[in-house]
Amino acid sequence: MAGATPGVLTALGTPVSMQLTVGQTQQINISVGGQPAQPGQLRWTTTNAAVATVTQTGKITAVAAGTATVRTSLVANPNAFLDFSVSVSAAAPTPVPTPVPAPTPTPSGTVAQQILQLVNTARAQARSCGATSFAAAPALTLNTQLGQAAQGHAGDMAAQNYFSHTSKDGRTFVQRIAAAGYAYRTIGENIAAGQTTPQQVVAGWLQSEGHCRNIMNASFKELGVGYAQGGSYGHYWVQDFGAR
Repeated sequence: MAGATPGVLTALGTPVSMQLTVGQTQQINISVGGQPAQPGQLRWTTTNAAVATVTQTGKITAVAAGTATVRTSLVANPNAFLDFSVSVSAAAPTPVPTPVPAPTPTPSGTVAQQILQLVNTARAQARSCGATSFAAAPALTLNTQLGQAAQGHAGDMAAQNYFSHTSKDGRTFVQRIAAAGYAYRTIGENIAAGQTTPQQVVAGWLQSEGHCRNIMNASFKELGVGYAQGGSYGHYWVQDFGAR
């Protein structure tokens, strides 16, 4: 990721160095300034199309053994970019059988309460999210409708093995929250994948400028938490913030 502009482009749940086998694909999702990248906002290139190709939606396909660097950059500012190192092997490694847990239908009250407590602890003190300074913010309360929207998306990502703010059926978090019956004045969403504990996931969000801004946003009054196990990341987390 050398040369990238900090805080502008962020990879969502994708390592900057990846190992693929011939024929394997990898979808990379990017946030721009803390928000999901919009169509046409990014330009994708590869240094070696004979090894790995990439579409303009960020889907990498391993073609032949070797190495390549895939870059995504802002169309409006090519100096803002992220590099991903891709190593392709001809033969798939011997798989190590591991049990894949089924997606959890609902987050335990303990998980939601732990996330809430960690978020409120973070909001209780002033902090900087990237270049933006935030004063301490009032504590959030759990909301059932936001929780339904968050859990629905976490469970869907785990069951269908994807990671994105946009559902497989094309719905955005705005549409999911509205469908849950939450009459919002303002809303926001954080997602994460791979972290195994509430402490890890909240710490990761606080280290990411856009996610940190959502956590510290004093306009938000309520929180919904989603958590599910399954998929290739193993753990999927969703926070839906709102105020009515």
